[in-house]
Amino acid sequence: MVQHSIMIFMSVVEEGSFTGAAKKHYVSQSAVSQQIDKLEEELGFLLFDRKTYRPTLTDAGRYYYESCKNLLSLYQNIEQQSKKIASISKNQIEIGITGPYEKKHLPLIIERAKKSLESIDVNVKKYNFITCIDLLEDKKLDIAFGIENDFKGRNNISYHKLIPMHVCMVCAKHHPLANLKEVTPEDISDYPIVSLSKNIGNHFYDDFIYSFKLDGVLPNIIKEFDELDELLLAVQLNEGIAFVAEEVIETSELVKIPIKNSHHHADFCVGIHKENINDKVNMLLKEVITYFSSL
Repeated sequence: MVQHSIMIFMSVVEEGSFTGAAKKHYVSQSAVSQQIDKLEEELGFLLFDRKTYRPTLTDAGRYYYESCKNLLSLYQNIEQQSKKIASISKNQIEIGITGPYEKKHLPLIIERAKKSLESIDVNVKKYNFITCIDLLEDKKLDIAFGIENDFKGRNNISYHKLIPMHVCMVCAKHHPLANLKEVTPEDISDYPIVSLSKNIGNHFYDDFIYSFKLDGVLPNIIKEFDELDELLLAVQLNEGIAFVAEEVIETSELVKIPIKNSHHHADFCVGIHKENINDKVNMLLKEVITYFSSL
C-alpha cells in the first residue's frame, strides 16, 4: 500500500491546490496541510515553495513527485500482473468444444490428464466454430477445439492439427443416391443441398463454398442451418443431402457415402492463446495432442 501522505502530496500537485486535494480525498484542507508537513519532516526537505500563492514544487519536490509517479505506475502494473498470475493459477480449466467428436474423446483425455495433474477442475461448454475461437482469443477459454478454417488468421492463437476428418455426403436412407458406394461432385450437382450457415464460422463457410468451385460444381443449396443437429435432422427428413465430416455423425439413420475426387476437407484442431502461461493448461494441451497422435 502506498503511504497515505504520498498520495495526498501527489494529489496536491495534480489538482493544483491544497483545496483540490482535500476535495479529492474527502478531508479538510488543514488535514492535507498536516500530511504535507508530516511528509516534509520525514524527508528532511521542502516539497513546496511556501512563498507562492499556489503550491509550487521545489526542485527536490519536482524530482520526488516524478519518481513517486513512476513508482506508483510500477506498483499498479505489479498488482495487475500478480492478479493475472493468481487468476491463471486457479485449478479450473475452461474448454470450448464445437461438436460430438470432442464429446466422444474428451472424457478419456481428461481422465488420463487427472492422473498426472492434481486438483484440476475442467469446465466444458459447447459453442459454434466462430464463437469458440472468439472466446479463446478473448482469453475466456483456455483451450478450444474446432476446424482449422476458423483458426487461420488469428495471430494471438496457437493451434495444432489433431486429425484430418473424412468429409462425406450424407443422405436419408430412401434418397436416390443412398445405394451408391461412392459419389463424385458431378453425381450430386443436380440434387438439393442443405448446409451449415455462415453464422457458425465465416472462414468455414467460405472454404465450403470454394470447395464446390474447385470441384467444378454450382451447389444447389436450398436451406442453411446454424446447428449441426438441425442440419442432420433435415437430411434425415430427406430435405436434401449434406456434406459433413463422417466423425460427427452419431445416428445410424443416415447414409454416409465417400466423395471421390473432391476438394471438400476438414482438419480437426485444438487451440490455445499464445499468452496462456498456466502450466496445467499447457500440460492438458500436450495430453490432447498425444492422445490424438496415437489414434
